[in-house]
Amino acid sequence: MVVPASGASEDVRRALDADVSGQDLLPYAVHRDPSVRAAVAARTDCPMGALVSLGHDSSLEVLGALLGNPKTPSSVVRRLADHRDPRIAGLAVQRLRNAFR
Repeated sequence: MVVPASGASEDVRRALDADVSGQDLLPYAVHRDPSVRAAVAARTDCPMGALVSLGHDSSLEVLGALLGNPKTPSSVVRRLADHRDPRIAGLAVQRLRNAFR
């Protein structure tokens, strides 16, 4: 489990706030705390550029949130299917399989 950095819980709350949207989410997408970035990655209204960028994140929490977001581009999901961590690769492969049902 990742312990949020000081002030991160407030930033997670803001990243999840429906009143914070569009370009206002971008600072949270590059936040130093992975729990904040994961909150952004899980949002279906996350800007496409941020979703693509978050696909390169090193945090498994962020990548898992991306794979749970139906708006994550298929190009990101395909790339994550080759991820070195089998949990992330497995989630991505499962999502790709489900897309063709």
